[in-house]
Amino acid sequence: MIVAVGIACVLLAAAGIVSMAHVIRSTNVPDRAVGLDLVTSVIINVLAVLTAWSYQPAVVTLVILLTVFSFLGSVAVARFIDRTRR
Repeated sequence: MIVAVGIACVLLAAAGIVSMAHVIRSTNVPDRAVGLDLVTSVIINVLAVLTAWSYQPAVVTLVILLTVFSFLGSVAVARFIDRTRR
């Protein structure tokens, strides 16, 4: 189990670094929104892996709340981008 958690954390860290580089290099709002959404997804997945490893059910509530806020943020940014393009 420890090996699987280690491998998952290393891969998620690599995904986080690549997505942060995308956010830093991007020039327009939609690209940055997608990159930040990916960063949030990576954080959610890291919390989920650590929850599965440590058997802490309290963190599941945090994962669910972060998922809902991430979804609502993505919808808000999409609506903002749609209104500015008209």
